[in-house]
Amino acid sequence: MPFPNMRTYSFDANAQLSDNAAAYTATGYTQVAGVDGIIDLGGNQGATVTLPSIADVSPITPQQPRIDAYLVVDVTAIDVSSGNETYDLLLLVSNDPGFGAGTVEQAVGISLGKGASRRGINMKDSVTGRIELGFTNQIEGNIYQFGKLYAVLGGTTPSLSIAAFVAVTPEP
Repeated sequence: MPFPNMRTYSFDANAQLSDNAAAYTATGYTQVAGVDGIIDLGGNQGATVTLPSIADVSPITPQQPRIDAYLVVDVTAIDVSSGNETYDLLLLVSNDPGFGAGTVEQAVGISLGKGASRRGINMKDSVTGRIELGFTNQIEGNIYQFGKLYAVLGGTTPSLSIAAFVAVTPEP
């Protein structure tokens, strides 16, 4: 869905985190085709490369370089009618594709909802439109391979419809 005055991003279906197929009404990971949307930000973080016998170094475990990217969220519907709805969208990263306990870090996030209920001070009510959040997969010296979008919903009648994907930062 195009929004005016916004940067153009290259869309890759493999980088999709939410397909806007249904409204979110409870806390959880966002979905693509009915399953948690997960993306690979760098591939094969733990792969060991065995070098040819003529090499003068032992096998190596390469790390993928960091990426600079944008989480692009198109909000198509948001309920703030009860006056207390909140929506925290958190891009979580991990080197564990199962996002197990103690393996997850937050790359970027945003608070949406009814202005008086949002985190912050003097916040306005959230509306539909595009949100662009820059992030990197390198946090505290660690490079993370996988990303998932987690939605924390609160309030009386939360309902949020979004499409979301990650795009590499475009050249200026």
